[in-house]
Parts: sequence; C-alpha cells; structure tokens
Amino acid sequence: MNSRNSKGDKQLSYSLIVALLAGLPSLSLISGIVLMTELKKFMAGTPRIETEQDLEHFKKIVKHQMYAALLQIVLLGTPVLIFSYGIQKEILGFGDILYVIVPNSIVIALGLLLRKLEKKGQSVSASTPELRSEVDSVVYIWKKKALPNW
Repeated sequence: MNSRNSKGDKQLSYSLIVALLAGLPSLSLISGIVLMTELKKFMAGTPRIETEQDLEHFKKIVKHQMYAALLQIVLLGTPVLIFSYGIQKEILGFGDILYVIVPNSIVIALGLLLRKLEKKGQSVSASTPELRSEVDSVVYIWKKKALPNW
C-alpha cells in the first residue's frame, strides 16, 4: 500500500511541478503584456512631457516597469529552482527541462520586444528644461536602480 501511495504522491508531485513550471512563466508573460500595453498607451497619448501631470504619469509607468522587472526575476528564476528540486527528488527527468526552456524562451522574446519599447519611452522629449531634467533623472533611475526613489 505504501508503494501505491508513493506512486500516487509522485504523480501528484509531478503534476504540481509541471503546473508551476508552466504557470510561473505564464504569469510573467501576462505581466509583460500588461506592461507593454500600458507603456504603449502612455507613449501614444503623451509623445512629449509637457506638464507636471505628464511627468507624474510617466513616473507611475516607470515605477510599474521597475517593480515588474523584479517580479520577472522571481517568476523566471523560480522554475529553475523547482526543476532542480524535481530532478533531485527524482520526480522529473532531464527531458523535462523543456518545461523550463520553452516557456522562459517565449517570455524572453516578449521581454526583448518590451525592451525596444522601453528604449523609446526612455527617450521621451520634454517641453521645458526643468521637465527635461526631471525626465532625465527618472530615466537614470529606471536604467540604473532596482527601485524607484523619487
């Protein structure tokens, strides 16, 4: 009876691990699509920072991008740890690495598209020298820091 439960437990563990290996990158993909849509919408509606309100909206968008980048690290890194656990516990085989590679490759491809859009967002123009200075500061933090600190 123990071997039967053990086999059932192993199958349940396998199903759970595969669900996590596919689910976490799926959350990452959804997050990337939402962020890309948000940035595109902002850039279409605000091709130039003209007011303090535009600047605050830009900061909000950038803040979302920065927090999401940290979330992406967790969502894409965790499957590697889960896969390692599955291998160690002999729940997964080495062929199951495709459950890590394929979803993460799709997310990385989307990330490259988002990166192009981010570069456009980072080069947004401003109507005054003061706003230009603020935008430059936000962009510097966006590129160089992990968290927004404005």
